[in-house]
Amino acid sequence: KIIITCTLPISMLVTQSRVRDRNPDIPAAGKQWSRGPGSKECLLQQQDRPSTPEEVKRFRSFNRPDVGMPRVFPVASKDPSVAKDLCHGVTSKESLAVKDLVNPPRATAFQALKEQQKESLYSSNKMSPLGKSHDHTLNLPENLDLDKATFGKTTIKEDSAGSMVNPAKTQDEVMAEDQLGRDLYKRSHNSLEVGEMVDRNYDWSKFTRDMMYGVPTPHDNTGIEVRKAMHWIGDPQNMHKAQIVPKGVDDFRERTQPQLGKVHDSMAETLLVPKSHTFGVAIKPDDFGAGQLLHSEAPSVYLQCWRFDKGVLSSIRNKLKKEKFTGFEALLNGLKYLDKDGSGTLAPDLIRKQFFHYDVPLTPDMLELLIHWCTLNGQQQVGYADLIALVNWKEELSADLRARVEQYATPPGGSQDQIPRPPPPILTNYLPTSQKIQATADSAPSHNLRVFGVPTIRSDIPAPRIKRVADTTNYGDEPGAYSLLYPSLYSNMGLYGEDFFAYRSQEEIRGLFEKIGVAMAPEVFQKLWEIAASRDPNNRVSVESFRAIMEEIQAQRIAEMADTER
Repeated sequence: KIIITCTLPISMLVTQSRVRDRNPDIPAAGKQWSRGPGSKECLLQQQDRPSTPEEVKRFRSFNRPDVGMPRVFPVASKDPSVAKDLCHGVTSKESLAVKDLVNPPRATAFQALKEQQKESLYSSNKMSPLGKSHDHTLNLPENLDLDKATFGKTTIKEDSAGSMVNPAKTQDEVMAEDQLGRDLYKRSHNSLEVGEMVDRNYDWSKFTRDMMYGVPTPHDNTGIEVRKAMHWIGDPQNMHKAQIVPKGVDDFRERTQPQLGKVHDSMAETLLVPKSHTFGVAIKPDDFGAGQLLHSEAPSVYLQCWRFDKGVLSSIRNKLKKEKFTGFEALLNGLKYLDKDGSGTLAPDLIRKQFFHYDVPLTPDMLELLIHWCTLNGQQQVGYADLIALVNWKEELSADLRARVEQYATPPGGSQDQIPRPPPPILTNYLPTSQKIQATADSAPSHNLRVFGVPTIRSDIPAPRIKRVADTTNYGDEPGAYSLLYPSLYSNMGLYGEDFFAYRSQEEIRGLFEKIGVAMAPEVFQKLWEIAASRDPNNRVSVESFRAIMEEIQAQRIAEMADTER
């Protein structure tokens, strides 16, 4: 506690400002007390706290450690601190750089062949090569017919499930079978029918089965007895009075709680629109569908006529390329093995079986179209060499093969006059595979090709002035991969391209150039400003445009000086 003592009487303190002492030389009556310390000294008094003994600190550091200090067991309080100097784990070794992962060095043909030889030693490569399905016929006997051989035991077919669940019996027969052994089942399992009385083998000669005991319980089907139990007898008016609740509470209950027979719509009162109103914007359908995108169909007619067309053949080759089918050499060797007489032709059935055996990803319609093109006139044999050359997307079609196939190709169902629509124009710009997959520097231009979907960089729409945090759309104003791998010097200072092209005032641009050491007279600066503003349609100037004008004028002066020296 703080006790403040005062040496003057209370009455004197009150009247000190109003009463004047007329005899200051005469001492006042009473006893004078020493003043002692005041409130300031009491409040500002500081006392040194006693220090904690070392033995006590050992136990306090475990039970009540100081703020930011670890909890130390009393036994280990005097042990040396070794944990702070220890390092756990393994030192990380230098790994590959990012530039080597993003743009790895291109392997030579010798390196690729050497890597292929290393991979051929693994059983997984032999059983399941890359780009092919697992071959289950490697370990099977040679004389085993894969189309007719079966494994396992034949399942004996007896009665069906329908005959067991619903047998072909009358209702009386079913009820008679159900009553067999029913009495024994009641005794063992106490399985009684609804309302059936338990037979306890009583002597029914003295009383009947319908005799009832006790007092009947009051019962009414209308629920009067339940109503009496739910309401108090002494308050008959309580059941007739209305429940008064605030209107806001009742409206909130109707809006938040589902009503019987109505759809729960919590926003029905806030939307001032009719019930038939449709929200959103109507999207105009595209000219192409999902099937054309999934199957990479050409913009023109795709397989709508049986006439030979380069667009159709290109679509078949492109499908095999996307499915990564590369077993053309093995397929050709299999067909040659079946050609016993060496005539270079086979029956269409053998062609279909071989294509099915090697899992060639072609639909039956495509395969029939290829077989029809390669069928010789007047025969039922198919030239399998031409057929493999047609589907082999790794090699370009020769002019001789294209001319022979065009000669053999006719509609299988009739003449060419029956075609409902003319085919698309024949394309002549066939390219090698390396150019199709954009593997060379002089690849085929793609600006004339049809574009599907939405572009990744939305340069077709204007960028917002203030971009939201949740907006992940790239409007074309973001840096690319080259800028991320090789950032400019200005990015280390927090400056980007838009900072140099932002429009600024005269005072701001003049201050920026003066800070970098470019001093010029006001007349010169005004003249340069007018030249830079005249080249902008809105008479605005940026740092980059002003710098370009300065470099242009400096280049003109250097050229003039060179001319005078000559």
